[in-house]
Amino acid sequence: MSISSEKPKFDPLKLISQALSYVKHVRLMLLMLAAGLMVGMIVYMFTTPSYRSTAVLSMHGFGAPMVDRDVPETYQTTTFQRSFLTRFNSAPIQLAAAKRMGLVGESATSEDLRSIIPSLLLVPTDARTLEMTVVAHNPETVRGFAQAMVEAYREVQHQSYEEYRDEALRRYTEQVDRLEAEISETISSLSSVERDQNLTEAMLEQQSLFDIPKQLIQTRERLARMKDIKVLLTNLESKPEGEDADAASGPVNRFSNMMSLLSLLANFENDTDVTVGDVVSTTGPLRGTVKAVNSEGTNHIVAPADVDSIEPWRKLEKERRILISEIQQNASIYQPGHRVMKDLTQKLTDTERALETEFRVLRQKFDLNFTALEEKEKQLQARLPEYHAISEQVGKSSHVYSTIEAKQKMWDGARARLAQKLATVTFAEEFDWVELRFKGLVSLRDEVPISPNKFKAAIIGLAIGLAGAFGLPTALNLLNTTASTVPQLEQLTGIEGIGIVPLTSKSLLEDVARSPAQGASVPNYLLECFRVIRANIVMHPNRRNRSQIVLVTSARPQEGKTTQATNLAWAFQSMGEKTLLLDCDLRRGRVHGVVGIDKAPGMTRLLLGECSLEDAIHSTGPNGFDVIPRGPVIAGTTELLCQDVFLNMLEHFRKTYDRIVIDAPPVLGLSESSSLQKVVDGTVLVVRAEVTGRKDVMDSINILRRSQAHFFGFVLNAVDLSKLGNYYNYYYYSAPYYDQMESEEQPRPLAGVRS
Repeated sequence: MSISSEKPKFDPLKLISQALSYVKHVRLMLLMLAAGLMVGMIVYMFTTPSYRSTAVLSMHGFGAPMVDRDVPETYQTTTFQRSFLTRFNSAPIQLAAAKRMGLVGESATSEDLRSIIPSLLLVPTDARTLEMTVVAHNPETVRGFAQAMVEAYREVQHQSYEEYRDEALRRYTEQVDRLEAEISETISSLSSVERDQNLTEAMLEQQSLFDIPKQLIQTRERLARMKDIKVLLTNLESKPEGEDADAASGPVNRFSNMMSLLSLLANFENDTDVTVGDVVSTTGPLRGTVKAVNSEGTNHIVAPADVDSIEPWRKLEKERRILISEIQQNASIYQPGHRVMKDLTQKLTDTERALETEFRVLRQKFDLNFTALEEKEKQLQARLPEYHAISEQVGKSSHVYSTIEAKQKMWDGARARLAQKLATVTFAEEFDWVELRFKGLVSLRDEVPISPNKFKAAIIGLAIGLAGAFGLPTALNLLNTTASTVPQLEQLTGIEGIGIVPLTSKSLLEDVARSPAQGASVPNYLLECFRVIRANIVMHPNRRNRSQIVLVTSARPQEGKTTQATNLAWAFQSMGEKTLLLDCDLRRGRVHGVVGIDKAPGMTRLLLGECSLEDAIHSTGPNGFDVIPRGPVIAGTTELLCQDVFLNMLEHFRKTYDRIVIDAPPVLGLSESSSLQKVVDGTVLVVRAEVTGRKDVMDSINILRRSQAHFFGFVLNAVDLSKLGNYYNYYYYSAPYYDQMESEEQPRPLAGVRS
């Protein structure tokens, strides 16, 4: 099932109906409108009159001859106008002006002033002009209050500046004295710290010990490198010459290892650390004497220009290689015993001895240096705690000293600032002085009050009246939960309305079902209402296409179901059907009173088997319908309506009568109407207009639907057609419509009824 997305169309009839719903509250609306106008009149009569004046003031600010940003009274900022307005429009200035005019006493407060001058507004028109609007209850006040404010401001301004100057001078002088005492105490603290903690001696001692950590780190690093070199020397010295090596290659391997050792020792000599002022020995790679100097913070080593940069052992090693090459070249020419070969061999031997001597010297020097460095490391390590102790002492003393020194600088700065303020306050006789003048009144209304205003009071009263006139009826309509109209109930319940019955006197309604022989005289429009209900019942049979047994019930008592059932039985009988009316409200049924018959023996006796059908059935006349009244109230008989005895009785009546109308008890709180749904063809629900609650209607329908009830529809009973809204909706049910028809043509009697 698809849901249409079209917007609901405008329904003018619905709008008219909603508008007419206010007509029933017309008296209340008129009362509220009158009350609103009365409120406006009371406001006008009892409101205190107010008068108004507007004055022009000129202002000119003169800055102080000495300006200090820390003294606000001497510094004219861009917010000068705003601050001036705040001071000028303050409560003390207003009170002073009111006292000058004699409007209030000496002990008056700003609240007392508000009762005299409810409004005072200052508006700057330009940089030097103000407009002052005064609203007061006294005409004399609006004439002179602006000028009184100007004079009061001048007086208060002069007095407050004198008080400020005296107080500021006293306060600043006290602060200067306190700062002098603080500065003196701080200087004494600095001298005490320097004297008691020997700060100078400690700093000198720290300077002498400053290089100990650095030297210790350098010594440890050099020792680590020397240890690595010792390991390499040990490995090279212990390296075998080779078991498979021949005699010729043995010396070669030995001198190869020696060259490696010499290279290590020589590299160590080249890596010698040189510091400022150290003299480097001429042994090693730097031949001669060199000295480390400092130039622009950078360390340099200056060496003699004639220093030979090649180590002696490298020269010897070079000579050895040359001799070996010459021996190898001459070996093919000379015999080993030849003089040339002997001389070359002797030179090779002397060179190798010199190399061995160089190796022993360097190795011995390396060992001595290693031992000396180990001793130096121990000495530096022993002096390290001394360095840490003196550094800690200097750090603590320096922190205390710097803290006190910073405090002294702070006091010095504060003293300078206070001295500047003191000079400013002393020599700036007039601070940010404002020259204020009263230029005159530009607007004065002191005869005709501005408030209360007759027109405004009338508008306010009318607005209050209209709000009450429409608001209260709207609230009553929203709070009204009763069923009022057929469309409203149809939309709420989903059940079709099959007719209405106008609000009529009880005697007239009960007269409808009486026989003409008994003097029945009923208006035609009322008879037609039940004919409409009858027709709609016939046109709405149940799923088995049956509408023979009709049950009439309501949500609660006193809603008119008995008269509806009785008149409905008359409507079916009047069209020629043989009709039976059963009163199944065995507790409070009153069908016998409506049709004017005896209630005995009735339905209760019939269900108990204490009488026959012929004895229980009463006839309303020769051409009337038959009735079985409820009989005497007997406990337990209501349960028999749910048993086979009643079902068999209805089956017998189906064969005998064309239409059977059952007057059943109300639905809410009782079970009979729900139980009877299995034996009837459909139900008519009677709803009393503007009495039955919508919730009661829905609860009743839900209960009956759970019993598989078929609804012929509902009847809206007791509709007051004298109300304009109901008359508009149900015009064709009204008496004037039928009276007009009767004036044209008299209707014929139907089924023996005199109409």
